[in-house]
Amino acid sequence: MMRRDIFLSPIRVLDASLLKERGFFLHVTDDVTSFIRAVLADTRKKYFIATYEGEQGKTVIGVLGLNNISRMNNSAEAVFFFDSSDEGESNAQTDLQIIAMDHLLRHAFFELQIHRISMLIPVTDLHAETILSSCHMRQEALLEEAIRIDDVYVDGALFSLLDSEYPDYSVGFVPFKKGVIAIRGDNEVVESTHFLTYGKKVEGVLERNVAIRSGIADANGILKEADAMEYSDLPDMAFPDEVKRCMQQIAEYFLKRRSDFSIHARPIRGSDFQKKVWEKVSNIPYGATCSYEDIALLLTGGDKSTAKNLTRAVGAACSDNPLPILVPCHRIIGKDGKLVGFSGGLEIKEFLLNHEMFGIRNFP
Repeated sequence: MMRRDIFLSPIRVLDASLLKERGFFLHVTDDVTSFIRAVLADTRKKYFIATYEGEQGKTVIGVLGLNNISRMNNSAEAVFFFDSSDEGESNAQTDLQIIAMDHLLRHAFFELQIHRISMLIPVTDLHAETILSSCHMRQEALLEEAIRIDDVYVDGALFSLLDSEYPDYSVGFVPFKKGVIAIRGDNEVVESTHFLTYGKKVEGVLERNVAIRSGIADANGILKEADAMEYSDLPDMAFPDEVKRCMQQIAEYFLKRRSDFSIHARPIRGSDFQKKVWEKVSNIPYGATCSYEDIALLLTGGDKSTAKNLTRAVGAACSDNPLPILVPCHRIIGKDGKLVGFSGGLEIKEFLLNHEMFGIRNFP
């Protein structure tokens, strides 16, 4: 089974009959319709149905949700309801439930921008513990008689996870002379890169949280100066596979050991036109430059009149490039040879062009 074969869709009142038949809310209520209506009416709750699309078609795995969503603290409490009719859980079924829970965490962290997810389970619920532990949630407390089940109070284990601790989608960092490059992505693709400035507040909620946790930013999210010892620890830390690979290759670029990249990158945004511009920019060789009009000419097949009208749009697409360095928009200069706008600032643009000017060093 693959992660992409499992989907979360918002719960609907129309789903009540199916969910009651499958017994997902057996321990909560008999009136599933009213339960769902109450969930939908509460802005502090979000519930989803998890489905698996396999060779036998679509199968409902269970219901997962978020309770007590707090925008003040950016926190929420997770819950899940799986098929109670099964007396034992097969390994395959448990794997599906783990992936579904992982989907919920990822949605909460990176779509809803929740900082902390917690879940309280009975200490005797080893199956739930397996799911949470497999999703990298850690037990942080044991609460005495914290859960009421059939009018009996039982001890609870509190599990939690922070967005900056989520291992399969995160941000890596590469320091260089003029700042730090933040690289966001997962085990398969890099989605964005952008420049951070020493001594300034880290932009981006996830970037800031990971930077603080990594030690390269202080408790207020201010990026430490270039000589901070924490930067030397970054290569040894756990980052998603493709992020880690990108960190290594960009570090090699700044050491003049690399002139191109073999990174699986997928922009997190962009229109069809912008993506065409970024594709053309990606073909500008190391150490070379061209103008916005040169890119426009490539897009129009050499039609100078049409290209002239596209020049401003090309410039806007370059300014909105979500993958600087990987998509080398710093190699775009004005038609008169002057430096023009760059998302990282003209000082960094000048540094990058000068860095590439003398080519690659040969190392044994």
